[in-house]
Amino acid sequence: MFMVNCLLSVNQYAVDNIRSLVKGGLKTMAKSGLKATGSVYGYSRSDDKSLKVVESESVVVSKIFKLYSEHKSLGKVADSLNRQKIETRRGKPFSRMTIKNILNNKTYAGRIVHNGMETKGLHKPIVSTRMWNRCNEMLSAK
Repeated sequence: MFMVNCLLSVNQYAVDNIRSLVKGGLKTMAKSGLKATGSVYGYSRSDDKSLKVVESESVVVSKIFKLYSEHKSLGKVADSLNRQKIETRRGKPFSRMTIKNILNNKTYAGRIVHNGMETKGLHKPIVSTRMWNRCNEMLSAK
């Protein structure tokens, strides 16, 4: 039993150490202006881990911000995209929640947020900070 407990302790130490290294790596990436996890609609990840704009999707993202700033309705934006047969990356129709998540994502304004830490991203913004702020003020007012 003693040996089993020793092995479990060693394994737990290894897991904790790996977790700490991964968290440190993700934090370093974010501080460097790189998105630490995945890509978002409108961007793809390049070999150097930076985000590059996907033109066809960035047009949709810009349209989402523009439509929302004009109509002030998540449902109207989703309906407009769905009537035009524009789909998400997974081939699904846009929902109100998908629209809200896009509008709330600071990546589109050129920012990287990781665990509450925000830095200027190395990627090209799809919308201006002004447009992002405007739409988020409108969202907050609801």
